[in-house]
Amino acid sequence: MSVTQQNLIVMFADVSGSAGLFQRLGDTEAMHAVERCLKRMNRSIDAYRGRTIQTVGDELLAAFDSAEDACLAAIDMQQRIADLPPVSGLKLTIRIGLHAGLVIEEDGKLSGDVVNNAARIAGIARRDQILGSSTLVAALPKPAAIMVKPVPELGVV
Repeated sequence: MSVTQQNLIVMFADVSGSAGLFQRLGDTEAMHAVERCLKRMNRSIDAYRGRTIQTVGDELLAAFDSAEDACLAAIDMQQRIADLPPVSGLKLTIRIGLHAGLVIEEDGKLSGDVVNNAARIAGIARRDQILGSSTLVAALPKPAAIMVKPVPELGVV
């Protein structure tokens, strides 16, 4: 068992409104639509030197060494999903939360406050929205940081 601590950018991304998608389309068609989204999201992660840590249902957890790469991957994801045709009249969207800081990695799994806060940030994002913490924005190069409005840090409840 290998346990390490390192500074990473953590991304949570999920398909918005997938519960309604399953109700409207049925399990098989909805699952196919979600899988198409996740494949495109993974391509964005790979394209910007990230790594997918875990996929559960309609969401994924990814990690990046660079804040800029994480933000570019998030933007690329949004575009790839926007390019998908509607599924039975429903336009698929995603929401993304990003946070930066010290993460515990054990056997390929991430844990710690940074992971929890990235999940919370994704949870407050609206459809088609990318939210990043002020810690993430501070890790961006100056020109990129100007284009981002951070959300306040979230305390652990």
